[in-house]
Amino acid sequence: MLEALPPGQPPRLTGPYRLLARIGAGGMGEVHLACRADEPTADPYRMVAVKTVREDLEVDGDFRTRFRREIAAARTVDGPGVARLVDADAEAPSPWLATEYVPGPSLAEAVVRSGALPVAAVRALGVGLARALADVHRVKVLHRDLKPANVLLGAAGPKLIDFGIAHAFEATALTSTGLVIGSPGFMSPEHLVGSRAVVPASDVFCLGAVLAFAASGQGPFHDEEMAAVIYRITRADAELSGVPEELRTVVERCLRLDPAERPSAEELVGLLGGGGAPAAFPWPGGVLSLLAEHGEAARQVGEAAASGAGVADLPTLGPVVPYSPTAMTDRPVTPAAAPTRSRRRWGAAVAGAVAVAVLATVGVVLLNRADGAGSSAGGVAGSPSTAPGTSGAPAPRTLSQVVLPYGGAGHTNDFGTAGTDRAYRPAEWSPWITEVEPGSGTCALSPKVLLCPGPGGAATGLSAADGKQLWKVPGRGEGLRSGAQYPAVVGDTAYVTGPDGVVAYGVLDGRERNRIPGPGGDWAVKGTDLLDGVLYSTYVNVRDERTGLVTAVRLGDGKELWRTPLDALPEQPVVAAGRVFVPLGVVPVALDARTGRETARGTEACSVFTVHEKSGSVLCSGRQEGTVGVLDATTLTMRRTLGSQVSAGPAVNADGLVAVVETDGGLVTYDLKSGRERWRASGHSGERVYLAGDRVVVAGATNVTSFPASGPTAEDDGEAYEPNLPDGVPLQQAAGDVLAAGGAVFLALPDGLVVSGYLP
Repeated sequence: MLEALPPGQPPRLTGPYRLLARIGAGGMGEVHLACRADEPTADPYRMVAVKTVREDLEVDGDFRTRFRREIAAARTVDGPGVARLVDADAEAPSPWLATEYVPGPSLAEAVVRSGALPVAAVRALGVGLARALADVHRVKVLHRDLKPANVLLGAAGPKLIDFGIAHAFEATALTSTGLVIGSPGFMSPEHLVGSRAVVPASDVFCLGAVLAFAASGQGPFHDEEMAAVIYRITRADAELSGVPEELRTVVERCLRLDPAERPSAEELVGLLGGGGAPAAFPWPGGVLSLLAEHGEAARQVGEAAASGAGVADLPTLGPVVPYSPTAMTDRPVTPAAAPTRSRRRWGAAVAGAVAVAVLATVGVVLLNRADGAGSSAGGVAGSPSTAPGTSGAPAPRTLSQVVLPYGGAGHTNDFGTAGTDRAYRPAEWSPWITEVEPGSGTCALSPKVLLCPGPGGAATGLSAADGKQLWKVPGRGEGLRSGAQYPAVVGDTAYVTGPDGVVAYGVLDGRERNRIPGPGGDWAVKGTDLLDGVLYSTYVNVRDERTGLVTAVRLGDGKELWRTPLDALPEQPVVAAGRVFVPLGVVPVALDARTGRETARGTEACSVFTVHEKSGSVLCSGRQEGTVGVLDATTLTMRRTLGSQVSAGPAVNADGLVAVVETDGGLVTYDLKSGRERWRASGHSGERVYLAGDRVVVAGATNVTSFPASGPTAEDDGEAYEPNLPDGVPLQQAAGDVLAAGGAVFLALPDGLVVSGYLP
């Protein structure tokens, strides 16, 4: 409650306020009960709570920036359910702010000392907090740390406090690598795995956990092992048996895994009964006693200060409640106590739980974007049978088809509506991270399995839902002939190309089904591409190192359809528009996809192809002068060039929007047909460019930025994220080819780390 100040010291002043007693401490500061030094008072409602920076913290420029942000958030937020900001000074030698004092216990203290609240009190509590959150969200602020310790119970109802980690929606996070903001046990799944993923629905999830705690006396994810707490939150595995049935349905909606399926704060008011503020708040007798106790304690220290007596000699006036009720083990037993939860069979799951704990600790990249209605465009999906959420969003369906890398046919880097449509998300997906052997190539996504190829024909099947390894086959051979190849997935079969040819495996179990011989020991595979069940492969001759080969093999029966010799070393083939486009070094060559006959050979240098089937254009990158060439698909003659000093891209969608990153110009988009520039966003560098739904996404080693495909109309239209990677992962290895499906991304990094998170 209140803690006496150290004895034998003169009165402490912060700005115009005299500190009377210590209320508590948080991550970056201490909070004291105070009154104006020139206006001593014994009235608790004229007192303030002053938050000061802890004496052991160094106040640098970044710290002051964060503190200014807290002040700005607190000034913006107002309403009867929020402790209002009274005064602040971020430029003082020791920055501080003062908010109205609420003479009452925190929800954590109230439940620990007097037990779970009755249903009527929980409903009224929920309505008050939901209205407060609605006020907060209305001014584009997130609370980000809603927990029982940050809910104060006043005589007229609850009040939210501590916006010390709240961020304006458009703010750039200043969190250092490895820091997760929030309190385990009362954090949302998307919050745990990356603070940049937090959206208004995340606060609603936290409120659901708070209401479960108020109604049952225990947090819904409580467990003795912190790794288990984190693991359960990431799966939304809530224990609600102790929550009365009248409240359980509403709490369950708040705790849905997919942010898009949770009610908004305004909707939650109606679900809990709504109505106007009660004439007398229905606190039970135990809480009313605590309210009187807190008021009396504040009056005592106020009277001592007003009379001129020192307050430092006063005894501690009440117990200090532990910071996180999740960690408490000595709660009073209440008549409605929940039955003891049986111990889970952690066994093999312990490793997964610990991995998730590590993921949460280091704040691995997890990206998200809120849509115009405030719901998440990249939420985590529940099971296919989940009913529609109160937000009106349709229930997620199970992914029913293969999603290929590079945006599929033509390597356009455009995942279309599949990139954001939740129908393309694996069932029961939630963010995850795992490791495979270093050197993995670009992965392919089947309905249930993410297939990641490795060197020498190696392959690993990972559960698309949670990243657990389902099966693994070792590689064969080394050197040039053993590089990881494009994974060809057709139905329930994965075809992996290695030094001995193509091996077919069951996608679900990894069992070998068939082998298709390669062209022989003199040939090493260079690249592959899949279209309509036919695998097109380029090979180099390891004996003379001057000639190459292209083959077309029908995977269903293993029949080689054709084989075409090449007079130079080929690179990665791209199959689209009835042609197989192959760079011979930097010379573009086109072959007929049915016969393998050469149909065209260009004269302009080109080492990477992107094919736009709708217009019949071939985009040619990797050019020495740094432009993107637009070639005629029939003759491979140059039509025009786009960009200048292009460092990433292109990506092109069906409508002919071409996106590239230029060294000096940032993200630039062009019209494919005319070559005219559409729009640009300067200052945004990156190593990869993708299109997904209505977004243009630029990915770099240290950041990801997302823009509307129609172009930015204001400075804040670009949504920037600065992902935190696990310790030991060099930032220069963060770039990799992304697979986007259903608002989620799947990324295999060169060092063997595979990450699945939200699409920005």
